[in-house]
Amino acid sequence: MNKRSAPKFTRAILVLFPLAKAFALRGGDIEALLARNRIPIGALTDPAMLVETSACYAAMEDMAETLGDPYFGATVAIETARKGTPGLREAASRALTLGDFLSRVVVEVSKQVDNVRYSLIVSPDVASLEIKRTINLSKPSRQLDAVGVAFYVTVIRQGIGGTFDPKDILVTVPTTAGLPPGFLPKQALVTSEINGLRISFPPQWLWAPFSLDWDLMEVSRGEFTPDGASEATLSYLRSVLAENIDHQDLTLDGFAAICGLHPRRVQRLLEAKGTSFSQMKDDVRQSVSEDLLSNTTLPISQIALQVGLSGPAAFDRAFRRWTGKTPTGFRAESKSDQDDVVVDEGSGSSTGNEP
Repeated sequence: MNKRSAPKFTRAILVLFPLAKAFALRGGDIEALLARNRIPIGALTDPAMLVETSACYAAMEDMAETLGDPYFGATVAIETARKGTPGLREAASRALTLGDFLSRVVVEVSKQVDNVRYSLIVSPDVASLEIKRTINLSKPSRQLDAVGVAFYVTVIRQGIGGTFDPKDILVTVPTTAGLPPGFLPKQALVTSEINGLRISFPPQWLWAPFSLDWDLMEVSRGEFTPDGASEATLSYLRSVLAENIDHQDLTLDGFAAICGLHPRRVQRLLEAKGTSFSQMKDDVRQSVSEDLLSNTTLPISQIALQVGLSGPAAFDRAFRRWTGKTPTGFRAESKSDQDDVVVDEGSGSSTGNEP
């Protein structure tokens, strides 16, 4: 009698969060989708919560089917690869060559998940990044395969720049159905019953200079004075945090890596200004939330994901704590105030004393 293998678990926040955010922004009901796939909504905000890996994979397929977009996963993966992920920022920021980066990725991923096994295999003729799954899938893996291929090929292409030649890369994957047409030449894609994927390229690429701009911000770092007294310093830190506030798993260590500073240095800078990382993150979330509620018509569920919260319920609790108001109530008041301004301007009346 065959024994059924024990289920594998993973952190949904690593696998699903970018997809969940994009799904909600396109009008999808993320809470209903997670419920269909028996995934707790809290799994998108709690880095410690483990969810059955097969349920995460099924949710990815469900998103694409619900939206009617077979290339949904690949599109999100390409955008994520261009912007960066907290989980791989250290590998990207410390690597000098492609080989250095991929070696660090193998180590970093093994610390974070157990649903895949990464390896870098090098011979005189070819180098390969191999990703093997630790579970056998019972359903098609179109989105899962597309996400893996799109993410890592985009990272390699972006990281080595002009060295990248699509004629010299070979991707082996169970199915290419989820990849957008033209993403790679047809001869660069091979379908196989491999349980995962393999990206092969000339070994010379491993020594190519590697650089990603995941950590670069279009804002001055200000003057990092010894006592942290500069307002420019705090402004810089807040701007970096606002840029990355949608990452629910952004820790102090991850934030410090983005800023190019040691975590203890960040703590000292913030302490000198009478605040902390957790307080600043809360303040930035409130500021971004109020701006989106006042100046956009985005649904509450989408705003919640944009500020790193799991959904409307979590957002409602946080917003009440910040302002004593509900998000819908705040939005209604903001709209009323804006309408009053328009009326005053249109009638030429003044609310102040006349000169």
